[in-house]
Amino acid sequence: MRFIQKLFLGILFLLSGVVSYAQQATVSGIVTDPMGDALSDVHVYISEHRWAVTDSLGKFLIKKVDTGSQTVKISRIGYMPYSRMIEIKPNDDIFLKVLLDERVYSNKTVVVTASRTSKELEDVSVPVSVVDQEEIEMSGNLRLSDVLSEQLGLNLVSNHGTGIQLQGFNPEYTLILIDNQPVIGRSAGTLDLTRLAVGDIKQIEMVKGPSSALWGSDALAGVINIITDKGKRPVSWEMNSQYGNYNTYDFSNNLSFRNEKFRGRFFLNTNGSDGYDLNPATITPTIPQYANYTASGGFSYRFNPTVEVRLNGRYYKEDQSYVSGYNYLNESTIRLADGRQDQSDFNINPELVLSFGNRQLLEATAFISGFDSETEEIYQDDGSQYYYEKYVQKLRKYEIKSSTFWNDENTTVFGGGYNVEDLNAEIYADIPEFSSQFIYAQHEISLSEKLSLTSGFRFDNHSKYQSQISPKFSALYKVNDILTLRGSWGMGFKAPDFRQLFLNFTNPIAGYSVFGSSTVVDGIERLQNDGQIKEMYYDPSLITDIEAEHSSAFNVGFEIIPQDGIQLRVNAFRNNVRDLIETQRIALKTNNQSVFSYINLNRIYTQGLELELRYSPDFAKGLNISTGFQYLDARRQISKEYDDVVDGKVVTVTRTSYETMFNRSKYTSNFKVFYTHEPSGLEYSFRVQYRGKYGFSDRNQNLIVDSDEYAEPISIINTSLAKTFYERYKLMIGVKNLNDFTNETELPSNPGRTYYVQLNIKLY
Repeated sequence: MRFIQKLFLGILFLLSGVVSYAQQATVSGIVTDPMGDALSDVHVYISEHRWAVTDSLGKFLIKKVDTGSQTVKISRIGYMPYSRMIEIKPNDDIFLKVLLDERVYSNKTVVVTASRTSKELEDVSVPVSVVDQEEIEMSGNLRLSDVLSEQLGLNLVSNHGTGIQLQGFNPEYTLILIDNQPVIGRSAGTLDLTRLAVGDIKQIEMVKGPSSALWGSDALAGVINIITDKGKRPVSWEMNSQYGNYNTYDFSNNLSFRNEKFRGRFFLNTNGSDGYDLNPATITPTIPQYANYTASGGFSYRFNPTVEVRLNGRYYKEDQSYVSGYNYLNESTIRLADGRQDQSDFNINPELVLSFGNRQLLEATAFISGFDSETEEIYQDDGSQYYYEKYVQKLRKYEIKSSTFWNDENTTVFGGGYNVEDLNAEIYADIPEFSSQFIYAQHEISLSEKLSLTSGFRFDNHSKYQSQISPKFSALYKVNDILTLRGSWGMGFKAPDFRQLFLNFTNPIAGYSVFGSSTVVDGIERLQNDGQIKEMYYDPSLITDIEAEHSSAFNVGFEIIPQDGIQLRVNAFRNNVRDLIETQRIALKTNNQSVFSYINLNRIYTQGLELELRYSPDFAKGLNISTGFQYLDARRQISKEYDDVVDGKVVTVTRTSYETMFNRSKYTSNFKVFYTHEPSGLEYSFRVQYRGKYGFSDRNQNLIVDSDEYAEPISIINTSLAKTFYERYKLMIGVKNLNDFTNETELPSNPGRTYYVQLNIKLY
């Protein structure tokens, strides 16, 4: 009897399962953007246990969905969320066609640099600024240096090339990336930003503050990441040309294409000029004649929803030519020499991406890059060689990164890799090689809809210097719809690199010279013998072996959006650094360019405040106004010995003080107006950048900025006007440096007022 009861209950149980299964249904569909293009990686939820991610065709399939009233929730970063209630009957096979609208923020962007995962800008807990494609195009700027010079808190410095200064740090402390990979080929720590064209850029992300926990020691001051435009349309092809004063030209060709599985892009650019001379009394021009060429591109192929391969690459070449004059101390005749400098760099970046649903993402990348610079000067009178230098840098980087999206509240990033860097130049007896291994981890947790926390670290094991751990912590708190608070703290480490130790470099484009701490004495002696030193600022014999640097920093700020179209952002920062490796101007050459080397400063701090206001009025559609202000207090510790009388005896007393650092402006600001009138196809921009006075050179070598050692304030006004014809042709005229500011010694990279005309054609 018991056996029959158990058998009967078992049959009922099986039948209930069959009935239950029969009452379940299937929900499938396709998700597209407003242009009808399929959207991949879209999350579709019906319940906690019933979800799917769209494939490369935008399709999804969810089985075993319970009957009754169910809410379908669909989301993707960069798009407005979608929610819909559906009634499900037994055995239903429901097909949904969903269109997601792009989500528009006041800053119109999603960023990846701050957390190494795609994240909406309003949810990032560290200071991030973004320059979008629209601003770049409306400004008429074609090189990265021009774009960054107009951004708040970024000061261009021309002491040894065109680099960027961030929160009071010299250019070598800001990491420059293209699609998350480093750009190499720095001179004296400065990456010449004029090498980088912006015709294929989607946006530029700027993270301010130490980012070593994710990006390594080169990111002690921050990160600037150039995100290239991968294209959204099946085919897009446009050409752009610009011509201006000094026969300055720029031509580019940009092509992108994509389908369900395959995506590709190609960008070609050529840029050149006859150069200019701000001081005709000198033989060597301020900026000599040059021509450069850029070719970049890549493709990706998605085999299935799980596996995707990518390959990106870039090649750059520049040729410069000039005439120099030299005379030895015992000669009165100046000998002319024909000079040339050829530079090239390349990189190739294969990548394998594995996506396991919407929970796990694995990325394996290899990055191989090289930079080559060759300089030669030949005397005109007898054809003999006066100077020759070849400089070759190579970098190999391998990395694996895992991103785990546990749920909507928790995300973990973990990765590791291996770097090998070597440098070869004529002045080196041996070829030095640096290698390092690294691991990093970061976890983001949303404790509530208002509060989120992020913590992380990076461990670097270097072949030449001690290992280092760089921790970081940040928080974001959304008080309400109007006010958001942000705060972050981090530590950084930077060891002396090849350039700071061994460099012996003269750049003919600007005429400056840079020597490492081990080569400066011999380098100055050679320039003195050649009659190229006009004035000495610093005794090179005082430069000793440089040490590694360490820093601790924090950023605290808030954002207020009182109503649509108005945004105020405020950020306060403080950086404490010991043993900072600082570029020191040690001499002035006869061509009014400078000679630089490196020294350790005992301790320094930089602190300041940034305010930025954006306004887009409702009554004037297409009008965007922004203005910003930065206050910077950058000081270094100075120790001096004095004779004093103590208990009737003369003793030596050491006193320390913090004094203003050279080449730092206390006040900087900007003002920008962009206006688009769609009915007429007119676009107008007006941009102002201001940099206050700063200590230029330590003429009396007392390590203090005296009143007669300041460079004058700099104000630059740029403006442009454009008209679009037949939706395909855009004609632009513009003026750079409208107020015609020039200073051959303090700002040699600016020739004064220049005019240009630009034509953009959208071929497809």
